[in-house]
Amino acid sequence: MAADAATLEKADEALNTTGFITEKEIPELADRDFSRELSNALTKAREKKGEEGYIYTEPFDFSGGKITNIIWDMDKIGTREAAKETLAEDMDLAMPTETLSAVDQKNLLS
Repeated sequence: MAADAATLEKADEALNTTGFITEKEIPELADRDFSRELSNALTKAREKKGEEGYIYTEPFDFSGGKITNIIWDMDKIGTREAAKETLAEDMDLAMPTETLSAVDQKNLLS
């Protein structure tokens, strides 16, 4: 499912305003393939306009098994961790608690 012109324009506006796009602006971002296609389309559209910026998309895991995609401009949000935190805040998602298995804990202590 490719993004239509209106979706592309809305996504570009969000990137210019906030530096990122979530499902709040574009609900279809719930689909990982759509997220990648939209990211590629944004990159191509910006290249045609001579605009700079590195557009990136990635799915992130959150507590409760929720997986959510974000598209962001790496010139505005410089790291994956910052993008994940931005996504969590924007979508009101809880960051997962990282736990180590007993074997990993033992290996860490050795």
